Amino acid sequence: MTHQLYIQCVIACLIGNVLHIAFKILYLRKSHKELNLQFSIGKYFKDDAWPLIVDFLASFAIVYIIDEWLEFNEFIIGKIKSIFIFIGFTGSYVLLLFMSVAEKKFREAAGHKAKQSDLQDGTTDKPTPTK
Repeated sequence: MTHQLYIQCVIACLIGNVLHIAFKILYLRKSHKELNLQFSIGKYFKDDAWPLIVDFLASFAIVYIIDEWLEFNEFIIGKIKSIFIFIGFTGSYVLLLFMSVAEKKFREAAGHKAKQSDLQDGTTDKPTPTK
């Protein structure tokens, strides 16, 4: 791979990361609103700063080692940017799935609200029905 192609692959991978993070922010914003919880994009970036840094560095790492894992031919070279957008998006998804502090805090707040509601309704021994 040429230096220019490496740079394009890094950019494509980072675009995939940014797309995933944007979808995650939209999801968290909607979920917080549904449960009447406060949400701030700034707080999200503060809570998930380390996972986002790891996500960013993982993009560089995967581009750096890709030529050890793929045998490049004309077809792959022609689709390499698309491949790296996909790698960036899915890699970001997997990393943040396990490392996201913001998601963990949301789940804890949702669980606390559900527990308070069950205590108030006297339904702690029954699962909450879904609509």
